[in-house]
Formats: sequence, C-alpha cells, structure tokens
Amino acid sequence: MAKHVIIHLPRIGEDHAIWAVADDRGALTSEVRSGSLEQAAKEVEGRRATLVLPGNDVLLAEANVPGGSAARALQAIPFQLEDQLADDVDLLHFAIGAKGKSDIYPVAVVGRETMDMVNEHCAQAGLRPTEIVPETLALPKFEPEEMGDAAWTALIDSESAVVRLNGYKGFSTDTTMAGIMLDGARQDLPEDASASMVVYRTDPHAVMPAPENMDIETRACESRLSLYASGLASAPRINLLQGDYSPKTKFDKTWKPWRWTAVLAAVLGVTLLVGKWLEYRELSSQVAQLDSQIADVFKEAMPESRMVRPLTQMETHAKSLSGGNFDGFTSNLSQIAASLATQPQTKLRSISFREGRFDLDLTTDAIPTLDLLKAELKKRGDLVMTVQSANNEKDALRGRIRIE
Repeated sequence: MAKHVIIHLPRIGEDHAIWAVADDRGALTSEVRSGSLEQAAKEVEGRRATLVLPGNDVLLAEANVPGGSAARALQAIPFQLEDQLADDVDLLHFAIGAKGKSDIYPVAVVGRETMDMVNEHCAQAGLRPTEIVPETLALPKFEPEEMGDAAWTALIDSESAVVRLNGYKGFSTDTTMAGIMLDGARQDLPEDASASMVVYRTDPHAVMPAPENMDIETRACESRLSLYASGLASAPRINLLQGDYSPKTKFDKTWKPWRWTAVLAAVLGVTLLVGKWLEYRELSSQVAQLDSQIADVFKEAMPESRMVRPLTQMETHAKSLSGGNFDGFTSNLSQIAASLATQPQTKLRSISFREGRFDLDLTTDAIPTLDLLKAELKKRGDLVMTVQSANNEKDALRGRIRIE
C-alpha cells in the first residue's frame, strides 16, 4: 500500500514542522514527529507528500463563473471576488476546486508573499510537495444525509479552532471568536435547515463555544496529523499548487529562457551525427574498394588459392618465389621503389617477380630517363637493369625492363 507523508506547518516563516506517514485509507503508519522542514523532507524519500498550511493564512470563498473551462474561470475569479478582499488581487494567489452545481467554483485565496515564502522554504529543505492544502480542507467531511442538513467538523486545542463547514467552506480562528463565526455560518443556512458538528479535541480541557440548538458531538483526538490523514484520504480539497505555482508552470519558467539554446544544441548535435555518419559511409566505401582491389591482386597473383588471410598468404607465396630469401626480395623491391621515386615522370604500370628477377612495365618521357633509372639502381646496390623493349605510345615512351 502506498505511503503518504503529511507535513503540517503550524506557523509560516518558522522552521518548525510536524509530520507523520499515513496509508491510503487515512491511518497513520508512523509516530508523529516534529523538527525542521529539512528533517521532514528526508522522511519523504520519493513518496507522495502533502504540506498542510495554517487555516488562518488561507481564505475560502465561492465564485459563480458560467460555462467555460477551469482555466478561464481561474482568470475571471480574482475580479469577481475583488470586492470581498482586503488586498489587491495582484498580490494574491487563487486556486480552485471542482466546479459544483450552478457553475459555482470553490476558491482558496492566499497571499503571493506567503506562497513564495513557503516555496522558498521547501526548496531550501529539499522538499517538493505533491499538494499544498489549508488545514481547514484537511479535516474530514461528513455527509449531510448522515447528520442533518449541515454537517460540520471542528478541531480545537487550548488556543485555536479550525472549522470545516459544508463543501469547501471553513475558517480558522481563536477559540474566543469561534462561537461568533459559527453563529454567522448558522444564520447563512436556510431557515428550516438544521446544523450539527463533530468537535475533535487535542486538549481534553478545550471548550468549543457553539450556537444554541446545534447538535454537538465531542470526540478525543490524539494528534492533528491523524485527523488530517483521515480527511486527506476521504474529503475533497483544493490544491494550492495551481497557476504560477504549479510544478509544470515552474518548470516552464525555468525552461523557456534556455529553450533556444537547447534547440541550437540539438541541431548542432544532429549535424555532427550526420557528418560522422557520412564520414563513416565514405570510409566504408573506401574500405570496400580496397578489399575489392586486394581480392583482384590476390586472384591474379595466386589464382589457384582461396583468399583467407591475404597478407600472410602472399608473403608465404613471395618467399617461395624468392627461393626462401624473402629479406633479399624486400630489400631489392625497396631499392627499385626508391629509384623510381627519383624519376617522377616515370609511371609504373605493372611489376612481376619470377625466378629472382623483376619485370617492370612502365611509361616515361624519353630513353635518357631510363638511363638515369639504371644509374640510380646501380648506385643503390648490385641490381642490374636491362631494357627489354622501348616503344613510343602517343606522347610517352613505354618500356619493359628487367632488373636482376
């Protein structure tokens, strides 16, 4: 069963919290602890967390917004309630609950300064609450059909009273004022309606003043957190994390200044990947061409052999052709290559080796160049060059020479 951490801030602005872990049925599964908000945050560890604010910091109201979506209603509600509020609507944060009958929206109003302070405190403590709820709406809600026309819930201690009225209404005040406010709520009911209230006491000596002719049932309450856990598991509520304070909105505000940078980075990354892919294709094509050329050379040199390890096979074949003197073969071939390099106008067309001699087919510019090549070979060792044939072809001289 999923665990739910309930954290209560008795006073906003103070680093003191009370918390406990509850299950989905609203029963506490841990003892109630108190300490700093940072200590409470460590208890969360990825679980769902609800932060309960003092009821006297949040005003509960109602607004009639015909038709439209909840987003449009949220835009219109501040101006509908403007006459009922002491502060400028620009300084206030509005959150709404599910629309009821006759297009009535329940509304929770809290100062932006208060929300900013709570958010900053949570960020410093490393806490990211799933919900922020006023304690008035964290109390259990009894259905009117169970206890009359109006079924209210109250939580009192020696100093304060928190009352949940019908629906999403409620208030928080000190015990001396509770009777007056309850009398006002009683007078707002229809003339023939009755009202009843369940009062939970964390202090056995606390007294809840109430209007006459109201049915009062008093129950003991071991801890505020146990009552909040029950209410949050069963009763409707308003989450204050809406509008500018919703997690998505905060993410968007952080993301938007960097989005074009991220887009450019993504484009650059794609460009680099495409470039690397094209380079890989080009290299793969070159490798395929080299493999094909190696196969052609191997087939020409060793037509009766199957190519497995061409370099090793051709080295072995070259040794057999050189009578086992492979070092002499490579040395002679090196001398020929070095000599040819001194005559850039000379192009080697083919070379073959058999029985200790090299036969070269080449093109050059003139007979004197062949003489220079012969002198270079003599200078580099004991190789002897003989011109087998020399014929003019177009603008070049094609010669076949033997070196041994």
